[in-house]
Amino acid sequence: MLVLVDKNRAAKLEEIAREFERLAAEHEGVVHAELTTAVELSDADADDLLQQIERASGQKVVATRRVDPDLIGGIVLQVGSHRLDASVRGRLQRLRRELATA
Repeated sequence: MLVLVDKNRAAKLEEIAREFERLAAEHEGVVHAELTTAVELSDADADDLLQQIERASGQKVVATRRVDPDLIGGIVLQVGSHRLDASVRGRLQRLRRELATA
């Protein structure tokens, strides 16, 4: 803390703390993800989905959950810079792009 203050970097403390937490989680094999669905999932459904992701990735997944009705249906999973869009909205957008280039 003293070094941050001495170097006029105290404003970066929150960013440094987030990066430290990310690195510690990575070291422990924990992946942070954001799970967005069109409707609110029950805790049981969300847990089932996260367990499937854990089995596929081989890592412990800790997720924040969001609801975005604009997805129409399906899910969007964001893990770091990787994004899996299995939503109806995403499928419609891909179809629209394919038709526009055909």
